[in-house]
Amino acid sequence: MKWLSAGVTFVNFSTVCGLILGMVGGGLTFSIAAISVLFGAAIAAYLRASDSSKPDVLESPKAEANLFRDTRRPQPGGADVVLRHSLFAKYRDVWKWILAACFAIFALRSFCWLLYIDGDELKIQSPNNLGDLALHITYIKNFANGVSFWPDNPIYVFSKLRYPAGMDLFNALLCCLHVDLTRGLVWTGLLASLATFYAFYRWGGPFAVAGFLFNGGIAGFQILSSSTFLKFVDYQGDKTIAWKSIPLTMFVTQRGLLYAIPAGLLLLWHWREKFWGSGTQDRHRAPLPFWVELSLYASMPLFHVHTFLA
Repeated sequence: MKWLSAGVTFVNFSTVCGLILGMVGGGLTFSIAAISVLFGAAIAAYLRASDSSKPDVLESPKAEANLFRDTRRPQPGGADVVLRHSLFAKYRDVWKWILAACFAIFALRSFCWLLYIDGDELKIQSPNNLGDLALHITYIKNFANGVSFWPDNPIYVFSKLRYPAGMDLFNALLCCLHVDLTRGLVWTGLLASLATFYAFYRWGGPFAVAGFLFNGGIAGFQILSSSTFLKFVDYQGDKTIAWKSIPLTMFVTQRGLLYAIPAGLLLLWHWREKFWGSGTQDRHRAPLPFWVELSLYASMPLFHVHTFLA
């Protein structure tokens, strides 16, 4: 979890620093964006370097010994137990890579075509994202144009912006650094997908990844019907099917979840290892420094209020 904690810390500190400097300086500029991103990168590098001498909790030999301690006890039919365990470990890795491939297909299909040019038209891949992405681009452009913080709502007159636009503020920092808007959105989505997959895997294993990726009820079995057998079509466009999958209708559309899910799972993993770690010596040993834990939780309302309340 070292790289994951460093990544979410980079996004967190860059965004918060940009917000504070933007409030002091009256809006985002190239200098403020550069200072914010460099500050976030420095904090992430410090966290990564300070944890380099500490073994990862779930990857240490001691944790592995505790995980498989039952299979190492002498018992009748010990050879059969070892054989079954080796076969289980072998096929467990197979399922892990199958899920990784499915998650990669979802991420590449959803974010590489998030916003693209087709001839003289600008198109969006997901119909669920038509209104959401337009709103997020408005927020990003509004921040990047140097509006005074905290800004008014750009789409509702005489009202302050009340949306938790932390991820849009982060992309606005990239825009101020002359990163193309579309490329910034695509790479943010791809890296967030990688972080989400790894966070779910470390939190609950392949089952947690599958639960997130394949949820949505039995509507997915429409692909097995006679008229659309094994055809990849837009089932959500069918007026008779209201298929709501969390990855497609929330993770892609609500950009705050790109940060909130990996950061939230990181905090849950941290608290589980801190209070219910395997073994007496591991218990109460915090995998994350307290300042990282506090900063991730305290800044969560800027990115996703629902995760903070949950």
